[in-house]
Amino acid sequence: MTSYTPWGILPSLRAGWRGARHNRRMPKIAAATVAENREQRRDALLLAAATLMQRGGGFTVAEVAREVGLSRSAVYEYYSSAAELIADVLIDELAAWSDSLATATGSTPRERVHAWIHGVLDYVVDGRHALLRSAGSIELPASRRAEVGALHQSLIAPLVDALASADCPDAVRQARFVWGVVDISISRIESGEVDAADETAAVIAFVDGALGAQFAY
Repeated sequence: MTSYTPWGILPSLRAGWRGARHNRRMPKIAAATVAENREQRRDALLLAAATLMQRGGGFTVAEVAREVGLSRSAVYEYYSSAAELIADVLIDELAAWSDSLATATGSTPRERVHAWIHGVLDYVVDGRHALLRSAGSIELPASRRAEVGALHQSLIAPLVDALASADCPDAVRQARFVWGVVDISISRIESGEVDAADETAAVIAFVDGALGAQFAY
């Protein structure tokens, strides 16, 4: 399985966590203030949860506590359940992915669409999508589902904007069609049945043909 680090966790903590795991010990969390200490602990819990999700999907609060080197009661000070922690991991990761896609730009609508497709499939090639896939069968708290759903929807917002700037008729519907094609390629790339670069080029060629047949793209 591809090893990766979630985008939403603080870089400095990521580096410390990787070094600590290499030395087979958990990182010591220390901060100048109580607020900073709580934030660092929360980030450590998120990263531990993401690591466990990558290994096999779900986990228990006890497993997260063991991964970070805290007691279960200390974890419960931050999260009432493993599902709440998983929801935060997903929200953190989806927000970071959405932000990265928003920066995928180009000088023309076509270039922006190409940049968006590359941004989505590069994320998959990097192994990061495995985290989101691993949480697919986990029941999230009702209070968090709407937030996760809204972030999923935000992923195609840059694509909608690119198509709308080209006067695409019904840009939202066309963007969903493009997402459907890309989603199939996500599965094909993750299964290892295709070369990622070839698949990305094929998706772009298909999308260009489909969109170009309908409007000046």
